[in-house]
Amino acid sequence: MSPSSTPVPSAAAFAHELKALVPELNAALAEAFRPLGLTCVQADALMALRRSGPVTLKELSRLLVAESGHPSRLIGRLESAGLVRRERSPADGRAVLLSLTPEGEALAVDAERAREPLVRRFASRYGDELDAVTAFLRRVRRDLADGLALAEAEEST
Repeated sequence: MSPSSTPVPSAAAFAHELKALVPELNAALAEAFRPLGLTCVQADALMALRRSGPVTLKELSRLLVAESGHPSRLIGRLESAGLVRRERSPADGRAVLLSLTPEGEALAVDAERAREPLVRRFASRYGDELDAVTAFLRRVRRDLADGLALAEAEEST
């Protein structure tokens, strides 16, 4: 089927369901992280820093899929709470690397444990479908980033 014959209502329904999924997923995660005193974004940042080790703010931004400006404020709050530290890069003195403090490391581990039941329920309920859906969503995201939306808009004018 060519892109022009793809049913537009199906694509619109897909976009709607995808946009509706994010707040639902965030609500489930917020419930898991609430006892730790963390928001979803804070927990994501701590877990990302734990997985990746010291990174720049720009690298952390990519890991979090965050909007510009937001990661800087987020890291400022986590740093004030004693969970994250900023240090000059030994390789490039101009670069600042973010890393977890021992308290941040412990809280990142707690966040991973708090998220684990939800991850297990997803795996149990959706099993084999997760890999295919994840691959599909990555392809859609990459296509959009590569200008699919712009190209399609130009074709319709």
